[in-house]
Amino acid sequence: TITNPKRYINDFERHEDAIIATKIHGRNNLITLEQSLCLLHYAYNKRVLYNFIIFYTDDLDEKDMIQSRKIVYPANITFVKDSPPLQEVLISLPEERRQNLLTRCLEKNPNITLEDIDWWTYCPNSRINYNWQAEFRARHIWRNPALAKYKYMLWIDSDGFSTRPWDRDPMAYLINNNLVVFAARFGGGKFGREEEHHRRIFKSFNTTICEAYEDKRVPHVVSKLGGKECFDKKIKNVHGYFHLTNLDFYRSDMVVNWAKNWIGDCYLCRNFDDQAAVTVPALVLAPERMWAMEAHNFSLGVFHNCEMDNKKAGGFIQLWRKGHKESNITIDFPEARANCEIKAGS
Repeated sequence: TITNPKRYINDFERHEDAIIATKIHGRNNLITLEQSLCLLHYAYNKRVLYNFIIFYTDDLDEKDMIQSRKIVYPANITFVKDSPPLQEVLISLPEERRQNLLTRCLEKNPNITLEDIDWWTYCPNSRINYNWQAEFRARHIWRNPALAKYKYMLWIDSDGFSTRPWDRDPMAYLINNNLVVFAARFGGGKFGREEEHHRRIFKSFNTTICEAYEDKRVPHVVSKLGGKECFDKKIKNVHGYFHLTNLDFYRSDMVVNWAKNWIGDCYLCRNFDDQAAVTVPALVLAPERMWAMEAHNFSLGVFHNCEMDNKKAGGFIQLWRKGHKESNITIDFPEARANCEIKAGS
């Protein structure tokens, strides 16, 4: 059940049930993480002081965590390990799932054995550690004990970089409008490229999605549902790098069952990803509570994958130093320039 908030909250008023979360693989991502945390602090979080949960996979020690904690202070960071060592996981897998993974890895590495597989192995076209972050965010995150006491989550990828102070508060907007998801954009890729995508939706909800689109006459994404006649339809996703979600909705029994069906027996498969995992239940169960920032005049200047505000922006270091002439983008962020060390995003 999704209930309305007890009261209206103002922009940049801290809500006790909210958390900011992201994920890294391990020590190799710390420079990028620290840069993202620093920029977000001066763009937004120094005003609301939400705590952070950082999920990670490879071992970190306390020394690795010190600088991140200094950056966000007086907010706090909890680091949460999200997987046992990979070989332990592989040994514990049911035989069918283990063999499915090995078969996919053999496509890229004909002589590979199960013992050879590590987080950096390509199986077949993307690294296993990248596939794991997609599976973790699709299925495992929602009932992670670290999130149990929170109702609202702001997710930002660890390579998402804020470029100016935010003039509006997306968390307050999510809460006050009783949304289940408030995403940077609607249209971050598509699912339905394979009929199996729709089969898994139908298995979970006894319906599938025939169409989903934005309509300027209404504030939300519009979805049209149907049956097997729609199994060939390609449907837009929300962007995964920056969104806010109602955790009560995503950890509900029906949505958790959907996430389980979506991943199925395909351990570490990239083609059942986190963007669709977030998009589908909202389109089926609560489309009126699925809004896109872009349609509500939220222009927060979050850089990701060489884009910012839906414009090409080049590499981040170059953008930070000189701007992006072709898109007429310059960065005016003096407080961050004085306090944040920019090393990532070439």
